[in-house]
Amino acid sequence: MNASVIARIAKIVPLAVVAAVGVAACGPTDGGASVAAPATTPAATSSATPGAGAVPTAPAPTTPAPAAPTTGVAPTTEAAPATAAEAPAGQAPAHQAASAKTDVKAAAKAAAKPAPAKPATPRPGGSGIAITFGGLGEGGKIGLTDLVPFSVTWTNNDATGTRGVAPVVSTQLYEGTPCNMIVAMAEGTLERKDASGWKTLDHLSQGSGMDYVMNRNDGAFTLAAGESRTIEYRMRLSQANRPGRITIEADAPVPNSTDYHDMAKAELNAVVVDSHSPEILSVLQPAKGVVTTDPIPFSFRVSSPDGTAGLRPQVAVWGVEGLTPDDVTVEALVGDVWKPVELKADCGPVTVDPNVPGVRDGNTVEYTFRATFKKMPRYEVDIRVSAESNGHKSVERSVFGRDAN
Repeated sequence: MNASVIARIAKIVPLAVVAAVGVAACGPTDGGASVAAPATTPAATSSATPGAGAVPTAPAPTTPAPAAPTTGVAPTTEAAPATAAEAPAGQAPAHQAASAKTDVKAAAKAAAKPAPAKPATPRPGGSGIAITFGGLGEGGKIGLTDLVPFSVTWTNNDATGTRGVAPVVSTQLYEGTPCNMIVAMAEGTLERKDASGWKTLDHLSQGSGMDYVMNRNDGAFTLAAGESRTIEYRMRLSQANRPGRITIEADAPVPNSTDYHDMAKAELNAVVVDSHSPEILSVLQPAKGVVTTDPIPFSFRVSSPDGTAGLRPQVAVWGVEGLTPDDVTVEALVGDVWKPVELKADCGPVTVDPNVPGVRDGNTVEYTFRATFKKMPRYEVDIRVSAESNGHKSVERSVFGRDAN
């Protein structure tokens, strides 16, 4: 079982709450009669439309009725020919006649009561479903604000029978989200192509619990053994996101079930890019490399494909909890003078007013700041730097080198 699914099940938290705080073939029966198995249906593939909205019900397996014996006709038994020494002409010996009588009764009884068939029970879903992506390759690039089409195919690899699938597609927690202090949910839209056209789904990104697979029965369908269903999707990440690595997940929960332990899933990893995004060229880490109550100076160099005129630095002081603008001061080096900058609480961290000039050197700008904590923080903190140019944001970098690998 996937560890992420176990962790999510352990804390199933609705998104609204999180946001508020942050048939089988039978052999011959006795007596020689056989029950024919139904012919195998060839594998089929359908595409594009997940359904009209109703959750389908898997059809009950059917078992062909055994052929009834012909009334009044008993199977014949061939007796050995009698000899003059054994019995009178035209009369079988007594022991052979008795044996023939017994065989006739046994055969008739077997023909009247054939062995019952035991068809396989169809299963509703689970890990017997294979999931594949189309239209996007592993490690491919996704342009920020671009409309990105792709498809997902669900295939029933379980030969025991029909399975039900409630198709789910979502993005996992995203490092480039505008606010990842509480739940790193990407901003944007996700659409699914139904029979009636493109339908905008409720969520693009997953939350902290299993809410992203709950009550997703509007597109449910059933798959016979070997059958596939392909559905088209398209997504668009908003300009509020930053570039970064993103994972798209497709799942096959069982319709009308809340048990996700056996849920099949597949992942596709991609990279979100922005051709207008500024780039953090380098970060000069603090000399001590740790948080103290002494001033912590740091610098970073930035460039932008749209030029340096619109560049604005961004600094965020992140605390696990309880950090406010009253707990730290931040100053910017302007010329040879340290000038305090305005702090504000924004999405959890304390952020710096970006209207700060830097030192321009050709196509780059270097910014120097220092942060001073009034007292040692009770919990771990980090200082992250980035830049913005005309609404396009760069990736964030930790001044202590704590960036995810």
